[in-house]
Amino acid sequence: MSRKNKEARKAETAALKKGEPFFRHIMNRHGNLLPALLFLAISGLLIFSSNLSLRLFPTQEVDFREGAEFSRLVKGYLFTQEITAAKDWLAAIDLPLASPGARYSTENTLQVLDAGYRPLYTESFACERTDSLKYRTFVFPKKLRVGKGNKVILCLSSRDGDKDNSFVLARTAYGKLGKLSVKPLIAGGGPGTSEAGAPVLFLPGSLCARTYETNSGFMNWYKVFLFFTALLAASLMMFAEKLKPAIAGMRLEPGRIYAALALSFGLALVFITPPLQTPDEDHHLYRAYQLSELNIFQFDTSIPASLVKLADTFKRMNFRPLGKTGPGEILSLRKEELEPSVRSVTYVPDFIFPYLPQALGVFVARQCNASPLTLLYAGRIFNLLFSVVLICFAIRTAPFFKWIFLLLGLMPMTLYLCASLSKDAMIFGLSFWLIALFLRLSYGGGGKIRAKELAALFALSFFTAAGRSIYLVLAGLFLLIPVYRIGSLKKYILIFACLLFTVFLATRVWSLRPLFQPAYATAAPVPPPGTQPPVPAGQFLQPDQTLPPAGTDFAAQQSFILNNPGKYLRILFNTVFIHFRASYLDSFIGTFGWLIRPLPKLHVNLYWGILFLTALLSSGREIIMGLKGRLIPAGLFAAGVFIVETGLYLGWTPVGQYYIAGVQGRYFIPYAPLFFLLLYNDHAGNLLRLSAASAAPAVLYNSGRLLLVCFSVISLTATLYAVLSYNYIILF
Repeated sequence: MSRKNKEARKAETAALKKGEPFFRHIMNRHGNLLPALLFLAISGLLIFSSNLSLRLFPTQEVDFREGAEFSRLVKGYLFTQEITAAKDWLAAIDLPLASPGARYSTENTLQVLDAGYRPLYTESFACERTDSLKYRTFVFPKKLRVGKGNKVILCLSSRDGDKDNSFVLARTAYGKLGKLSVKPLIAGGGPGTSEAGAPVLFLPGSLCARTYETNSGFMNWYKVFLFFTALLAASLMMFAEKLKPAIAGMRLEPGRIYAALALSFGLALVFITPPLQTPDEDHHLYRAYQLSELNIFQFDTSIPASLVKLADTFKRMNFRPLGKTGPGEILSLRKEELEPSVRSVTYVPDFIFPYLPQALGVFVARQCNASPLTLLYAGRIFNLLFSVVLICFAIRTAPFFKWIFLLLGLMPMTLYLCASLSKDAMIFGLSFWLIALFLRLSYGGGGKIRAKELAALFALSFFTAAGRSIYLVLAGLFLLIPVYRIGSLKKYILIFACLLFTVFLATRVWSLRPLFQPAYATAAPVPPPGTQPPVPAGQFLQPDQTLPPAGTDFAAQQSFILNNPGKYLRILFNTVFIHFRASYLDSFIGTFGWLIRPLPKLHVNLYWGILFLTALLSSGREIIMGLKGRLIPAGLFAAGVFIVETGLYLGWTPVGQYYIAGVQGRYFIPYAPLFFLLLYNDHAGNLLRLSAASAAPAVLYNSGRLLLVCFSVISLTATLYAVLSYNYIILF
């Protein structure tokens, strides 16, 4: 024992001999003991008293893959569904219900009976207008002790529902929950007494339901896992003083952290997201394949028919919240032949630059005679790698707000699209890098801007605008650059004008098609030797999701806006701030599948809160943004929102409609850094530095950064679970 430890032990013994209370002595020696124990006690109480684990992991679920038939829950009839319990306790039940076109509320009843028709649980619920089929959750106040292998009977009835105004029940003929029947209600009798004396019609299959069961009324493995996690957190709190030197010595580089998390979770998303289950991924696959054949300007409009057939295999999941698949179905497609000579003609987008990474992946896979499924995964992987590299460059380039770029890059919606074939992936990376470069040139200090920096600025502006013309306004950030960094005012104006002209040219790339058009393209197309005639796309029943709604007319809508500017501004305000505000916020953070599978509200709201808090506390020590530095990003962000909304109003909304259709929150992700620049302030940064001055600055800053990393890991883990549970049947 060292001399120092001996002296400490003597001092401790002397303090105890003087009569110092033991508890006070422990608190003096371990100051964080009480907060740690209090945290552990509260966490344990919340964990063991909640039903969260049961609501996350269903025990039984009917496979919806083969489709379903629908029946109305009308008065006078009773639907009964037998369920054989897989575990001892039943905690909750989900029933898929819809009520399209409901004009008024109806009174309905769910009753759970045991095998002897004794009521275990009864709940009345009202009919609500729900156009799409969604699970309605019935959580029991107390778990029902059923017993493994025993039966419970679900009884569904309506007091006043009719065929035009009631819930729609979904039934699949391939369900295996138990017997499903419908019978008339006995006059004056409730669901619990209707089993006797009434004719019964047995239906094949089951209601598309899922159950949440457990073998314990109090404890399960998930709660034990959460408790040990809370115990670890409490231990870290208790020994925080001893961990300070280690935390202070950490070098947390946001670029490396982003690359590690984005690649690990992104590759997981590449493979667990079912084929073609991101918005318009079928069309992205078609365009990537065309470019892999060097068909840049679409002189040949056909693609292999096997790609359309692959899209048709999974189209049943598009826009259907309950549509699911399985690993077996996906893996069975590995042996499908590409057959590039058998062609089909269908809609394919005409963008070029945002599809280059995907096209390179498809090209590499084609050299190995890969199947259509392998082409898809190869394109996803290359798209992910390119977008991660671009966002890493953005994080390294930014003079401040590096952690905002990291959070935006690891946002569930961002990474979900980067791990797909979507053209948004490259646009996210290009726009982030472009904004970061503008910030460096504006606030990075130094002398005059070098020629290679201007060349990078022009290249990024060109490719961003070529990816989607609605992001051309980002070039306006040039006005943040001080004149002295360019040289003279005349040179400043000339370079800005050239930048605007470059951006305009980027939006007109498709106009170059006639310059590259081969001579044979002017005549009737002749199939290359050895190829077969194109197969009609309709043979595969592939719907064209790109057709705008009925009633759209670009010229008439443009005339409406010009003749009614005040009315249009009200439509714009109501759309953004009233009708679709919640939808924009949700789909900005994460709405998966074909825009029908949002993340839980808690996840979305928490991510927004972390973004706001990080932006407020990310003030640089030497960077001060004046009025100009706030007005320009604010104006460009407002202009970007206006362009996005107006573009969809012109091309995707019926003339004069009172709201703008088709806008999604993901369209605003490239503009997001501009919005968070408005929260940059010196006051919060000064307060943070004052707090750091009274403690160890490195410990304070690194602790905050560690919390951001931990939050990102938890957020992405929850994202993986959401994608899995939305697309596959996962039972526990």
